[in-house]
Amino acid sequence: MAFKKQLEDYRFNLNRNRSWKYTAVLLFFFIGFLSLLTSKFYLKTEDPLYPTKTYEEVSSNITGTVTNENRVYHPANSSLNMVIKMDQTDEEVSFLAQEKANPNIKLPVQLLYEDDGYYVVRVSDLSSNWEALSFDLYQENEEKETVNVNDVTSDSETDSTEEIDAHALITTLYSDQRKTKKEKEQKPNKNMRF
Repeated sequence: MAFKKQLEDYRFNLNRNRSWKYTAVLLFFFIGFLSLLTSKFYLKTEDPLYPTKTYEEVSSNITGTVTNENRVYHPANSSLNMVIKMDQTDEEVSFLAQEKANPNIKLPVQLLYEDDGYYVVRVSDLSSNWEALSFDLYQENEEKETVNVNDVTSDSETDSTEEIDAHALITTLYSDQRKTKKEKEQKPNKNMRF
């Protein structure tokens, strides 16, 4: 009986004196794992933005080089004006702009001026905190491409074809709101006559 009592005391002491260490280690790992899983909520991690620098040539397989010569943000009318120079432009060029704050919305792009490879464009309807902007340049081919709608969607039971414009991506230019030059709003002078 004495041996049995000593064995029970030994087990009790083993559990009582050393089990808190193992529990503490397990608790430490559990809290660390939980904090790792939830870190996105309380740690702000931003993806680095790499805007296209002004006067830096971006090479393209289609047109040679594309250069963003000037970029000015107008907060008063929520627009961004860009001066773009393209080499070897034989075809029509179209533009597409999207901001990081609202990536599902295609922003209106207006071609203000075009001459000898220089394009002045205005991107309108930017939100006040647009963060980043991607500006795609497409070369419009004169050829039309025929697409069978059934190949694209298998749900459809009708056999129809549609013609869509064939566009080739020239390049994409990126802008960062923090690094874009802002034009301050000028108040009209009271003494000025119109």
